[in-house]
Amino acid sequence: MYKLTIPGIAALVFMLHGFTATAGETFSIAAVADPQYADVPAGWRGAPREPEEGVNRLTYAVSQYNQRTLDWGVLLGDIIDFDDIDYGNPPPGTVSTNGTHDWSNADAILAAWDKLNIQNYMVLGTHEFYVPNKDVDGMSKPYSVFRKFGFDQKAYYSFRHKDFRFIVLDGDFCYLNFDPDLPEYQEALDYFNALSGPQKLWYNAAISLDQRIWLMDALDESSVLDEPVVIMCHYPIHTPIGNHSLLNSTEMLDIVNGYSNVVMWLNGHNHSGDYALEGRRHHVNLKGMQNEAENWYEIEFSSDRVLVYQADETNTPVYDLDISRTA
Repeated sequence: MYKLTIPGIAALVFMLHGFTATAGETFSIAAVADPQYADVPAGWRGAPREPEEGVNRLTYAVSQYNQRTLDWGVLLGDIIDFDDIDYGNPPPGTVSTNGTHDWSNADAILAAWDKLNIQNYMVLGTHEFYVPNKDVDGMSKPYSVFRKFGFDQKAYYSFRHKDFRFIVLDGDFCYLNFDPDLPEYQEALDYFNALSGPQKLWYNAAISLDQRIWLMDALDESSVLDEPVVIMCHYPIHTPIGNHSLLNSTEMLDIVNGYSNVVMWLNGHNHSGDYALEGRRHHVNLKGMQNEAENWYEIEFSSDRVLVYQADETNTPVYDLDISRTA
């Protein structure tokens, strides 16, 4: 386990004052990955992509969620397909011919998600950054994207629910995330160009050093508290490394492998879905909503199990996962 510094321990003692765990409570959440909405025809840029269906599919899923007893919901990234660019191959493409950034695709899909009648959370994906390098007021990526999707200076954070810690990570180190006028653009591009391996593709990203340090601090705290931790990220990190993996998957695996209380890594990005077991930690890649209407999920958490249900089927889980931390 990574060691807490003395200041870190002092901060943790302060944080623990008045903290009461609620061990043993069962709760359920809504989870959707990759609606990837854009107002373009089905099959555009190749089947089975159906970007124009995103709003209708998410609207239906939200209407069903609102009839269930759920605690909160999460969108696991690639909320839009793109916005206000002529989508080249690969992105970032060029600014749309009207010369403005009206965020029409983002506004439409966010309006559908905002009808969810419970607390909701967001994870940023690749496609949120397929937008003009500067907003109409001159604000550069990534800050224009953060602003649009409800963040300030960063899009990684954590929160507690019942006796669990949920950690949201952001693939924040990718050259396509940055306005080329920013120094971070060249830094990220140099990093990408120096890589090798199957994950070296323009639609993948890495976790920055600052975020990795923040993550280890959060995991140190959760380990002292003996909290089960669920990490939510757009990108997978499980082995074998593939063409949808985080650019620094191996580095991230080295970190999370140091904490036995990380029980689950939940992600999207690979629309086909996937599952892997790393030690006793479950890696669940939800299928992308853009590909199929039924790719929306309800996830039930208890102290020793996670049940993952798909769409209207709430009797038989697609995954029944043991998260008890016994030898």
